[in-house]
Amino acid sequence: MRFEDAIKMEKVDNPSKRAIMNVYYTGYWLTDRVNEILKPFGISEQQLNVLKVLRDHKNNGSNLCDIQERMMHKMSNATRLVEKLRLKELVTRETCEENRRRVDVKLTDKGLVLIAKIEEQLEKLNCCFNSKLTKEEYTQLAELLDKLRD
Repeated sequence: MRFEDAIKMEKVDNPSKRAIMNVYYTGYWLTDRVNEILKPFGISEQQLNVLKVLRDHKNNGSNLCDIQERMMHKMSNATRLVEKLRLKELVTRETCEENRRRVDVKLTDKGLVLIAKIEEQLEKLNCCFNSKLTKEEYTQLAELLDKLRD
């Protein structure tokens, strides 16, 4: 469905404006789908991003600056997100012995299990998308989006 039809708008004639508006609309649409999956687990997209950053860092412990640097949402408050995850017992925070100002954040086993459950659900969503475009079209789309940001 054309995004103009979805939001009951007349067709945008300027191709670059239409493309950018479509990227925004599609981003919000995709976020809505992901949030539907995350809601039963009681975590946000940004919290999942923190958990994945920690997992991808081989759970060796990351400080808040490292986490913030790797976040997709650069405006996210990593300190607040980590504290919420700590209260849910999904991560631990430990003060570094050598540098008392450094706080290492690590995933708990409960956090690892949660990521696995969520990724199983996200994979089902990805499978739905796989039938929409070819592998080559997905590659082209990714390259065009990279080019747009350059």
